[in-house]
Amino acid sequence: MQEDLDRLRSAGKRLTLEAESFLAIRAMPEQALANLIGLPSPLLNLDDIKGVMAENAKLPDPITVHKDHLASAHAEGNREVHEKKTEERAEEKSFPGPIESSSPSVSTVEVAHLSTYKPIAKEYAPRIKIQDHTDVSGQSRCVGTLENFVAYFNDRFTRLSAILEQHQTNLHTVRIDQLSTHMGEEVRVIAMVSERRITKNGNLFIEFEDPNGQAKGILSMRERIFDKAKSLLRDDVVALDGRMGPNFFSVKEITWPDLPVIRPTPPVSEDLAIVYLSDLHVGSKLFLEKNFKRFIRWLWGEEGRPDLAGKVKYIVIAGDVVDGIGVYPSQEKELAITDIFEQYAAFDKLVEALPDWVEVIVGPGNHDAVRRGEPQPILPLELIKSDVKKIGSPAMVGIEGLKHLIYHGTSLDSMIANAPGLSYSRPEGAMKEMLVRRHLSPVYGENPIVPERRDYMLIEEEPDVMHMGHLHKNASTKYRGTLIINSGTFQDRTDFQVRMGHVPSPGIVPVLELKNMRLSLLNFMEEKL
Repeated sequence: MQEDLDRLRSAGKRLTLEAESFLAIRAMPEQALANLIGLPSPLLNLDDIKGVMAENAKLPDPITVHKDHLASAHAEGNREVHEKKTEERAEEKSFPGPIESSSPSVSTVEVAHLSTYKPIAKEYAPRIKIQDHTDVSGQSRCVGTLENFVAYFNDRFTRLSAILEQHQTNLHTVRIDQLSTHMGEEVRVIAMVSERRITKNGNLFIEFEDPNGQAKGILSMRERIFDKAKSLLRDDVVALDGRMGPNFFSVKEITWPDLPVIRPTPPVSEDLAIVYLSDLHVGSKLFLEKNFKRFIRWLWGEEGRPDLAGKVKYIVIAGDVVDGIGVYPSQEKELAITDIFEQYAAFDKLVEALPDWVEVIVGPGNHDAVRRGEPQPILPLELIKSDVKKIGSPAMVGIEGLKHLIYHGTSLDSMIANAPGLSYSRPEGAMKEMLVRRHLSPVYGENPIVPERRDYMLIEEEPDVMHMGHLHKNASTKYRGTLIINSGTFQDRTDFQVRMGHVPSPGIVPVLELKNMRLSLLNFMEEKL
């Protein structure tokens, strides 16, 4: 699996998305791996792997995960399958009793079907619209060539420049190669930051570039924007206002793409609610199964606040559905389920225990069985078999007319490491900085990014809700019309978190009522909600 991918890459082989997704969940026989390494082409696709596996007679009916299948499944949002399953479930199931589990580590979910429980959400049809152009699923064309990297950065620069050009200014915007003809004039340059550092005199030195040239700039520590400018990151695309001198561009102002200052939230007439989850880590010994099953019983009206539970029409899960296999050294010691398929089967059983009027939207995370490089495609069709809508990470999804930017949040690590004043205890700060930059992973290379021709990490449309996980810490705030939510976890504190001094907030579930945009936090670790 991961070891096979590493060996292929070290042998100079590149893999298509479909090939990488296949190998992420299947170990290769040693001879088959050797045969793949011996193939003359540096690029391996799924047909190459299937051919080699067939030759070795180790997998007579290989799983087919090809781009057409992924594309059609995502384009339809699994709509046909979902509609058929929904009809079947409506006819044959109103949750008469416990769900049986084939996994030895997942017990039954005991739910009493209350005749007095009349959830309002059951009366409404779901309204979900996946914006396919924001999701890489079925659209990955990267093979790792120099041209891919050039196209990726050109796309990022072009689209962020277009956003910056909408910011009002009285200055004339010029290209870098035109600066010498505007010597001494106050102008604006839109550029990507290639280097920034504090000089020995305490000033901010900046190297920046656009498709036409490179330049160097200095921002004096005496400028009023100096403290703000210290948050400038490598690879930020910004507008720099200033004057060109003999050697340096003297920077007076920095403008990030940012969100509009005033932007109303579209009204929702239906009195429904959305639950936001992430980082369940099913399969881990630390998965809080008892508390998650209490959450399921709450949805069935058995716990406190049944009025709120009855409004829940949607559950959005932002990745790390399972704990995965081989994600970090010696992980097997911390697993209750050591087979990746059984981990997802255990998750499926939990989904099947949910009320059938609740729609579940699931994206991947860094522990899930997809490629580690972002953007991540949907989870392979043979892993999650329950009735859910699968999306990639990131993806923009319309839910009841509200635009949701859903992303696992892996790049929060690099954001916190590079921008001053951010911390793991306050995820909302790092999420806000992403909105300021209109990019989910502004520092290239800090976490693996696949250089697609389109930069799927770029935030082109302003979201009404931004939902992430990854840091296992609940947080929420509002920034310029966008509700920021980090949904925490259902995994107990790990040894690694103890060593790092990170205190997670497990078992706390954010619930957003759409009619009044009121966010509640329900603590399923406490005796009473």
